Amino acid sequence: MRVTKQRTAILDFLRSRRQHYSAVQIYDAVRVNIPNISLGTVYRNLASLIEDGEIISVETSDKCVYYDGFISDHAHFVCSDCKQIYDFPIEIGTTEPEKSGFKVEKSRVVYYGLCNSCKNNK
Repeated sequence: MRVTKQRTAILDFLRSRRQHYSAVQIYDAVRVNIPNISLGTVYRNLASLIEDGEIISVETSDKCVYYDGFISDHAHFVCSDCKQIYDFPIEIGTTEPEKSGFKVEKSRVVYYGLCNSCKNNK
């Protein structure tokens, strides 16, 4: 993929933060410095960045997609009530598929449930 100022701005935005952002939030942030960027350009670049392994996406229980520039091994917890996404470290080791002879090249772990705040408010 060709490196453009739009792609670089999106990647820089995501890598400079440890939160998870929707495409519209990324669009709004990047548009400050690149006013003529389109939402379609943001979506195309996000898809390309995922394909290239530069970022990852996380889907909430209501099918909203958020993007994460922190790509080192970690798991996500998505609160099904407030939709907040939390990062958690994961321990690297032999996985169940590897015990069965498969070669795991990458994995993604996403937990869904209630965060402490929402759990305590129920």
